[in-house]
Amino acid sequence: MNQHSKQVSLSNANVMTSDMTSHYQDKDDNVFVGAARHEKTLKFIKYALLLDAIDEGWLYEQQGWMFNQLQRYREALEAFERARHLGYANDGWLYKQKSYALNKLDRGEEALEACERARRLGYVSEE
Repeated sequence: MNQHSKQVSLSNANVMTSDMTSHYQDKDDNVFVGAARHEKTLKFIKYALLLDAIDEGWLYEQQGWMFNQLQRYREALEAFERARHLGYANDGWLYKQKSYALNKLDRGEEALEACERARRLGYVSEE
């Protein structure tokens, strides 16, 4: 009976994995994370913003990253702008992410400016 239980658990794990897996994949970074997990994270960020207990600028920065992962680039830019206005104007990572979203929206010149700003702020890509 114990062995049957393990088989059911393994089967359930495979189903969960396929449910959580999505076609959202950043091929540049070789990242593969389920869209459902990103959506859940966005809900947590929304509630955290209501609590006013965590740095709002940081939350908006994370929200922007989640939107980028979900290919919702306009929303990502809005979140990055909020973060910038809340004290993250000198965050190189924010500008690198902003550059990514702008590039995906075919706003190449703005993307280059944001990327250059990230570089000037000392952002070094992990790639």
